[in-house]
Amino acid sequence: MLFPAVFISLFLFTRPALFLNRPELDRFIVLLGILIALTGQLLRFTVIGFAYIKRGGKEGKVYADDLVIQGFYAHVRNPMYVGNFLITIGVGIVYGSPWIYFFIIPFFTFVYLAIVTAEENYLRQKFGAQYEHYENTVNRFIPNFNGLQETLKDFKYDWKKALRKEYGTMFGTMAGILLILIWKHYVVFGWAAGQGIIINLALLLIPAILFYGIVRYLKLTKRLAS
Repeated sequence: MLFPAVFISLFLFTRPALFLNRPELDRFIVLLGILIALTGQLLRFTVIGFAYIKRGGKEGKVYADDLVIQGFYAHVRNPMYVGNFLITIGVGIVYGSPWIYFFIIPFFTFVYLAIVTAEENYLRQKFGAQYEHYENTVNRFIPNFNGLQETLKDFKYDWKKALRKEYGTMFGTMAGILLILIWKHYVVFGWAAGQGIIINLALLLIPAILFYGIVRYLKLTKRLAS
């Protein structure tokens, strides 16, 4: 709940802005932000389809059922957090407020480092030498793609599982970017000058909502069962 609360506060107390107040430069920055966010989303979707890790908060404490070191986890220890961070940074860049660069990015960097450090301490205590060896041979955040193809050849990609577990994040990323762009064009250019783009962006929300509704229906009716 922390991350949505931060972005809601950003909407309430700050205003989006053009990068260096230059529309032509801002268009490039917005595209860059979208690309970064989509890269993070693609990474999450890919990782989940190969090997899903059950790790996170349970009753206010870090927990893990087992030590997952297969799939992408054989090449980077925290691929899901890398994906989360890329989505957060990308969406923030699209918003464009100076607060993003001076507060949001440093804040989320600190939060993710704190979360990962807490998880590492837990895993080190629970799995001992097995985790220490893993920690010493696999990077924390920067993927090492050497041998990735060889690693994944023994896996069958489960797109149903990936879609079942990730459709909410995918919808949130798509809808969030569109809503930010709608709000940004309204704030910066006003309704009169920006109504054409605003309406077109709003129309793009329709397929995003349909995607969410269809996938949720398929999930609830067990049609996405692996």
